[in-house]
Amino acid sequence: MVTSPSSGQADAAVSQLQGDDRPIETLILPRTLSADIVEHLRGALPAEGCGLLAIEPPSDGIGVATRFYPGTNILASPTRFTMNPIEVMAALRDIEGSGWWLGAIIHSHPTSPATPSRTDLREAYYPRALLMIVSFAAGKPELRAWRVHRQAGAIAPLEVPVRLIEEGKRHAPLPTGRTL
Repeated sequence: MVTSPSSGQADAAVSQLQGDDRPIETLILPRTLSADIVEHLRGALPAEGCGLLAIEPPSDGIGVATRFYPGTNILASPTRFTMNPIEVMAALRDIEGSGWWLGAIIHSHPTSPATPSRTDLREAYYPRALLMIVSFAAGKPELRAWRVHRQAGAIAPLEVPVRLIEEGKRHAPLPTGRTL
């Protein structure tokens, strides 16, 4: 869990960091960042690892990851996480100062699939930020991203495609026609 904001000031900062109202429909993740994420989360085993992902301001529903902020799971639990609040605030300040947005809250599932648990969904306090989960259950890491959809009191995870790219290379057009 990344602790919920406790003041109006934090709410305003989080709203700005999370961008406009259009949800992220595709996440573009450089392979170097993916490797950094997996390495950090693997280092936390057997506990869940955690961190935050900054993205460029989204355009046409596409979020492009720019920086991974590794976190410390202060619970040191294999089934739950709480990122150190000091690390959360430092990351959010850096994200805001860099003109980026909070794109995803990242954590691992050491022995279960890369799908949100009931607890993950219930504790998704940043509705515009994706939940990125890396599972180590099958040996080879599996990375997936989810948007939390809330409607009429129900909570449902909606998978968001993660497109791994090589940094500095141009790629085929994205669904919107935009290229990287």
